[in-house]
Amino acid sequence: MSSEAIEKQPSIFQYRELLKNLVIKDLKVKYRNSILGFLWSLLNPLMMIVVYSVALKYILRVQVENFPLFLIVGILPWNLFSGATMAATEAVLANANLIKKISFPREILPIATVLFHFAQFLLALLVFFPALIFLGAPWTPAITAYPLVLLLQVVFTFGVALFLSAITVSYRDVKYLTEVALMILFWMTPIIYHLSMVPESVRWLFQLNPMAAYITAYHDMLYWGRWPSVQMLLLGSLWAGLALLVGSWVFRRRQRFFAEDL
Repeated sequence: MSSEAIEKQPSIFQYRELLKNLVIKDLKVKYRNSILGFLWSLLNPLMMIVVYSVALKYILRVQVENFPLFLIVGILPWNLFSGATMAATEAVLANANLIKKISFPREILPIATVLFHFAQFLLALLVFFPALIFLGAPWTPAITAYPLVLLLQVVFTFGVALFLSAITVSYRDVKYLTEVALMILFWMTPIIYHLSMVPESVRWLFQLNPMAAYITAYHDMLYWGRWPSVQMLLLGSLWAGLALLVGSWVFRRRQRFFAEDL
C-alpha cells in the first residue's frame, strides 16, 4: 500500500463499529464451547494469588502485612498489561487476510487487542472488588483517582501494543523476546513486594520501570488508603505519553510494509 493511500485512510473513530465488533468477536471466540465461560478469566489471577500467597507469605515469609490484599491490588492490572502486550505481538499477523483484502486503519488491530483484555479486566474487577472489602481494603476518597491511573496505564499499553504489533510483522522473534522481557519486568515491578524493600542503591532502576509507577499508585489507593504521589502520577503520565507517541510513530512508519511482509 502506498504512503499516499495510508494518509488518506479514514480515522479510527469512523471505524468504531469495526473496532467494537473485533472486541466482541474475540470475547465470543475465547469463551466459545466453554462450560465455565467468563469464569476462566478469573481462575488465572485467583490461582496466582493463592500460589504466591502460600509460597511468599508462608514459605519464604515475605514481610508484607495482609499480603493477599497487596497481591490482588497489583496482580490484576499487571495481568491486563502482560496479556495485552503478548497478544499485541500477533495482532497484525493474525489478521493478514483482513489486511490484504480490506482498507481500514491498521491501528484498529492492536487497539482492539488491548480493549479485549481491558474488557476482561473490568469483568474481573467486578468480582474482585468485593473481595477487597473482605480483605480489609481502606475505602478512602483516594480511590476516586483509580480511573485516572487506569486510564494512564491503558494509554501506555496502547503505545506498547502499537510498537510491538508493527515490528513483529518483520521480526517474528519479537514475540519470544517480549515473553522474556515480561518475565523480567514482572520481578522488577513491586507486585509481590514493597518498593521500599529494594536496596536504595538500585531502587532508582526499579522506579524507571513504567509499570512500577502504575502498580505503586494502585497500592497507594487500595492498600495504604492514600492519594498516589505526585511523582508517580507524573511518571505514569510521562510513560503513557511517550509510549503512545513512539508506538504511533513506529506503527505509521512500518504499516506500509505490512502487505509485503505478511
